[in-house]
Amino acid sequence: MEGVSATARWTAAARAVETRRADALFTDALAEALAGPEGFARWERYDNPGTTEFLAIRTRWLDEVIARSAPAQVVLVAAGLDTRSVRLHWPSGTVLYELDQAALMEWKEKRLAELEAVHRCDRRGIGTDLTGPWDGDLRAAGWDASAPTLWVAEGLLFYLTEGDARTLLERLASLSAPGSVLAGDLIAHQSMISEFTREGLARLRADGCPWLWGTDRPEEFLSSCGWTPEQVRLPGEDGASYGRWPWPPLPRDTLGFPMNYLFTATV
Repeated sequence: MEGVSATARWTAAARAVETRRADALFTDALAEALAGPEGFARWERYDNPGTTEFLAIRTRWLDEVIARSAPAQVVLVAAGLDTRSVRLHWPSGTVLYELDQAALMEWKEKRLAELEAVHRCDRRGIGTDLTGPWDGDLRAAGWDASAPTLWVAEGLLFYLTEGDARTLLERLASLSAPGSVLAGDLIAHQSMISEFTREGLARLRADGCPWLWGTDRPEEFLSSCGWTPEQVRLPGEDGASYGRWPWPPLPRDTLGFPMNYLFTATV
């Protein structure tokens, strides 16, 4: 399936696995079909302790951010095989823009049509290059620069170099009207050097989708990119556990252990 990101299929498989649970944190009826056999193979290949739990927590946490923010326009930056347009309840008039590689978006549109997906908002898929002048494509699709935007960067920033991640977040800040919100996740630098992630990182590198960067100071990084951090949570902390995280949250200054951060920030 040329052009479809391996990581997009992996995370779709993780959503399907969560959906099968009796105590599921969300339901994604399309995830299994979108993941396909390769997605489940990758889920098994990358399923280190805590990985599937974190993906479920991240999805639910961002679902709740979207529900709370409820702006008229939402942009999923590197949307992958996300299905929130189908599975979430959206306020009337919401426009959801999905940005990702052209080949991926083309395949996704075709597959969603085959699955007879019913979107609950005005969804606009945009195939674009996030390293290029992508905001022109976004404007052409109807995005209004004068209105507040909720930007969602889920499972993206650690696949970029620090410089590219900074450039992207600075660009989002420069495009944002007052009242805009950025939500997403970051990994700690400790995740890049921990003995507990060594094998998983090697598999990702071998499969051509390496993690490139993390930060142990997420608030400082967000601030340096033009954003004011509002929430930064580790899985297991209040509001980011849902009874699913298997361990107590680590102190922020713990060395040698992988950590993930869920965040919201404003301009």
